[in-house]
Amino acid sequence: MRLGLISDVHADASALERALNVLERRGADRVVCMGDTVEKGDDGDRVVAMIQGHVIAAVRGNHDENAARACREEGARDLAESTVSWLEALPERREYRWEGVRVMLAHGAPHRVDEYIFPEHVPKRFKRAVRELEVDLLVLGHTHRPMDLRLGALRIVNPGSVAGTRTRDS
Repeated sequence: MRLGLISDVHADASALERALNVLERRGADRVVCMGDTVEKGDDGDRVVAMIQGHVIAAVRGNHDENAARACREEGARDLAESTVSWLEALPERREYRWEGVRVMLAHGAPHRVDEYIFPEHVPKRFKRAVRELEVDLLVLGHTHRPMDLRLGALRIVNPGSVAGTRTRDS
């Protein structure tokens, strides 16, 4: 199975479309998204519709949480009701078993959507927490930086950011 990874789209529909085209050309059998589908860009509703249309499994990122909260509690009208409902329904993490590989998807970390995990500095509490996971592959987002890291038998990857909204986007 060829798994396509995307994260941190940040309402950039053009960048998402380019990424999906690349993944299709490379033969991805399935695409998953590690959150932050909305905010920063102008195409939140369109991005969510594209993710739904391509049947991409996604997890909730900190910007997904913020946008849904702003629409509900602060009366922001940036997103359609259907988009807000979809954001609210996103799980914090997802687990799969594909071809014998146990995979977990999360945004910042399995226990906190807003925790930054960088390969040059992996917090001790994160190392302790992932020891308890029964997974072989942990796929994260949030940092906008690609990463491929090993902690013992656990492989941790981050595809980086699809968006082109900040200088650190990958």
